[in-house]
Amino acid sequence: MSLGPMGMNTGGMDINSMVSKIVNAERLPKQQRIDNERTDNQASISAYGRLKESLDTMKDLMASFRQEKAFAARKVDTTNEDVVSATATTAAIAGRYSIDVMQLAQSHKVASDVLSEDDKFGPGKLQIGLGKDNFTIDVQPDSKLVDIVRAINGDKSNPGVRASVINDVAGPRLILASNMSGEKNNIKISVESEIGNPLKKLEYKTLEERVKDLEKARAAAQQLINPLTDVEKQLAQKVADKISNAAKQVDQELVEEAESAATSVDPNAQSAGGDMSPAAVAAAAEANKYQRPQDRIPGWTETASGTLIDSYYEPPEELDAKSKEKAPDVPGWSNTASGTLTDSYVTPKEAQAALESKLAAEQAAIDKAVASGEITPDQAKQMERAKLTPEERAYLERVDKANADLLAAQQAFDTYYGMTQVQAAQDSKVLLDGVAHLSSHNNIIEDAIEGVDLTLKGKTENNRPPAEIDIEYDRQGVREDIEQFVAAYNQFYQTSKELAGVNPQTGQAGPLAGDSIVRSADSRLKAVFSSRIEPAPEDLKSLTEFGITTTRQGTLEINYNLLDRQLNNNFNKLEDFFGGNQGFAKKVEDAIQSMTGATGSIRTREQSLVERNYRLEDDQAALDRRMEGLEKRTHAKFTAMQDATSKMQGQLAGMMNALG
Repeated sequence: MSLGPMGMNTGGMDINSMVSKIVNAERLPKQQRIDNERTDNQASISAYGRLKESLDTMKDLMASFRQEKAFAARKVDTTNEDVVSATATTAAIAGRYSIDVMQLAQSHKVASDVLSEDDKFGPGKLQIGLGKDNFTIDVQPDSKLVDIVRAINGDKSNPGVRASVINDVAGPRLILASNMSGEKNNIKISVESEIGNPLKKLEYKTLEERVKDLEKARAAAQQLINPLTDVEKQLAQKVADKISNAAKQVDQELVEEAESAATSVDPNAQSAGGDMSPAAVAAAAEANKYQRPQDRIPGWTETASGTLIDSYYEPPEELDAKSKEKAPDVPGWSNTASGTLTDSYVTPKEAQAALESKLAAEQAAIDKAVASGEITPDQAKQMERAKLTPEERAYLERVDKANADLLAAQQAFDTYYGMTQVQAAQDSKVLLDGVAHLSSHNNIIEDAIEGVDLTLKGKTENNRPPAEIDIEYDRQGVREDIEQFVAAYNQFYQTSKELAGVNPQTGQAGPLAGDSIVRSADSRLKAVFSSRIEPAPEDLKSLTEFGITTTRQGTLEINYNLLDRQLNNNFNKLEDFFGGNQGFAKKVEDAIQSMTGATGSIRTREQSLVERNYRLEDDQAALDRRMEGLEKRTHAKFTAMQDATSKMQGQLAGMMNALG
């Protein structure tokens, strides 16, 4: 390599490398300061986070310990988990109870007989009830079984009836089941369709319901022959009035005929007022009175009796056999008017016979028309009904309806082929302590014993003793809560020593070494631990009386003998120490809240570190801008110098050539 004057390299310079070294030398101390400060800040933020987490764990334990009323909680044990389990609230009274589960609650389920796959249901209606609720399914003509299942399950008014199809080896069956247990949630199904429609196979009625329907129909039929209603009494009165008026008319005619007979006997019998005198009527009766031959044959003597009798013609009685039969029924009958009256008077028997004869003739004519096909039976029935009054037709319609209902009820009772019960709806039943009967619509009996809920799982087996449940104070739960609190504090203490202390083996200080916040946190908690709780009983005012003390290393330890003695002997008093707004647990919560809360010392320190990181980011951005400018300026200088050097080398080369 040839060198020009002053030993310069004529091969050129590595400008980029030289510029990079110069910029890095300028950046390094400033970048190192920013990086170190950022690392320290991040380490401090992380350390404060660990410290805050350990404190919050302790605070949450105390809050749960206080708010869940741990000292009022109850522990429940059962001798047979397969029969019953139980939960108890703070209201439960400690004790032992025997539970004899006589029956479990179950939901209602009904099933149809085996149906034909070719069955076409409808038209008609399915009225389905569940307890007090019900809904109606309109079944269209020629519906399939799956259509009915979908309609039931998809109805928005369905209160909880689930339909399904089971494919029996003999054919499909419809199953309806309630999704709610209890005897009040039983299923009811009635069908509106023509007799013979397969839809009738989906009806469900118990034997008791069928008997009730039959009794109801019979009662309705019986009602028709009971004493007349007010309307029917009015109709009967109208008929009676007509009969009475007809009788009065006949009586008047008889009186007039009697008067005519009396006048013929005695022309002067009529009084001045126009009425017949009693004497005239009596005279007329006497004149028409029947007399024996010896009383009315002139010149009749015993001597001449044979000749006179033989020659005398005795006229026949004016009354023939028919008239004699009618005579007792003729009002105002007498010998004088007997012939006229009996001939003209129509007795009730004759009237009834004539009416029956007329009705029989009319009925025979109608029957003949029906038999020949000229009219239908319904038309014949309407023709008969048309002769009646509206009230009479209404009465007959009631009779027809009662007869139809009675016939349908009787058929339903005799030939029922609807759905049958697969599983009865029933409540759960429990015998408590051999005396108290308990029941529920499901298998959970709430407040069976005050503050105790029973969950029934199975029936008590025969010849086996009832299950027993024991309700006690949850001493073990409180013991575990106290142990967790002590462990949480010890964890906090170890964390604080690690973060704020110096490792004796490596001599490396923690990220919070010398930080006053760590010392303050521990001192605040130790102050609470050593303070007296005034609402507590006199012999339970400090933590040490529960066997919880501070060791020489600064951690907490438990004297279990003393703690168990307090739990067993003074359990009811422990809540006065730990619970309430002035109790130990609340004081620990408040002390920790003052450090980890939104305005606490640890949160404030964390926020200041975060803000310092923001400033370091600004410093980093400013440094980057300065270094970028430095790089540009340095690169430009070296480039200009390289150009000048190249030019000078060219001139030197020319001079050297000239000097030869």
